[in-house]
Amino acid sequence: MKTPKGPLAGKSVLVTRPKEQADSLLSQIKEQGGIPLSFPVVKITGVDPDFSKHHLSRYRWIVFTSKNGVDHFFRILNDREWSFEHHKIAAVGEKTARALKEWGIQSVLVPERYDAVALVECLKKEISVGEKVLFPKGSLAPSYIKDGLKDIAEVEEMVVYETKAAEDLDWSLVLKADCFFFLSPSAVSFMIAYFEKKNKSRILETPAFCIGPTTKQAALEKGFHHVSMPERYTAEDMVKLAAHYYQGGS
Repeated sequence: MKTPKGPLAGKSVLVTRPKEQADSLLSQIKEQGGIPLSFPVVKITGVDPDFSKHHLSRYRWIVFTSKNGVDHFFRILNDREWSFEHHKIAAVGEKTARALKEWGIQSVLVPERYDAVALVECLKKEISVGEKVLFPKGSLAPSYIKDGLKDIAEVEEMVVYETKAAEDLDWSLVLKADCFFFLSPSAVSFMIAYFEKKNKSRILETPAFCIGPTTKQAALEKGFHHVSMPERYTAEDMVKLAAHYYQGGS
């Protein structure tokens, strides 16, 4: 058997991303010599909102903060004829923008830094006072967009998917991991809820790599002692950060 090579050689990396979205990340970890452990603690389920409350012609802007929000929004619209020629579209980052382009939306406003704070600041420069904004989101997504724009725009939220804790997981994998990859605050919360009364101290000592500020804040609030976040908020940069960490970086 070949000895694994690379900066993550022999390290077991627990990936909490939903299974259907994790293949690329698992492959990247393996390419760096790591042992990827798929642990989809977050389950995403689409919902069908009442479009009579959200007639799209009312909105000038539609804002997305996740690929899940994009995909579930457009799947809901799939059987409806609708043109977005008169709408302006914004996305929190390049992955979300790429998902929009896959659905045929080519012109997308994206902030230089991929987080909700930067997105709000970017939108404040573009939105005219009184314009209506639609924010398709998950059931547990924070209302930062709505709160951040409340002084200049009317923001309506549309829940297009539900975020729940997955069932029938092999929780022993968590105790075998050398580090955790958290891609959402929900993943942090669901994991700690399970270990609240068992092995919690062991879990909190395990290095936690978080994709962005809200996920990092969730990990810190839950008591993780070793929390890291890449400068660019992408899964690819999480892998680079973990590689740097295990090569003796900080």
